[in-house]
Amino acid sequence: MSLLKKKRAPARPRAITLRIGCPFCFEWLPAAETRYDLFSVEGCQGGRCQCGAAFVVDETGRLGGQALLDAQLLACDGDMERALKLDANKDFEVKTRNLREAVGKGGRPLSGHGYLEPKIWAIKLKLSE
Repeated sequence: MSLLKKKRAPARPRAITLRIGCPFCFEWLPAAETRYDLFSVEGCQGGRCQCGAAFVVDETGRLGGQALLDAQLLACDGDMERALKLDANKDFEVKTRNLREAVGKGGRPLSGHGYLEPKIWAIKLKLSE
């Protein structure tokens, strides 16, 4: 019997299987799909809510800027030129939620701590007047 414990691989966030509410309409977000047509080289997980908000999962908690660009491109249906011309607080509204607020299998919020936590970045385009 060894006194040393075996090292386990760190747990990866399971953003696809968790349920989290949309920051805009508070309905459950649909399952995130891996997209390769956005800014992320490795692909990113994201999708659209029924209220029209586009969301992207930042699994590391470190890539907020890249996640925001991915969400902008997703909200503009892949139109890169339009996505880069959007002005924050004028053309769209941004909200984030920690995945700590997600509901796990038992219906309870997940527990955890940490400085850099996985987040959901959601943007909703404002109607132009």
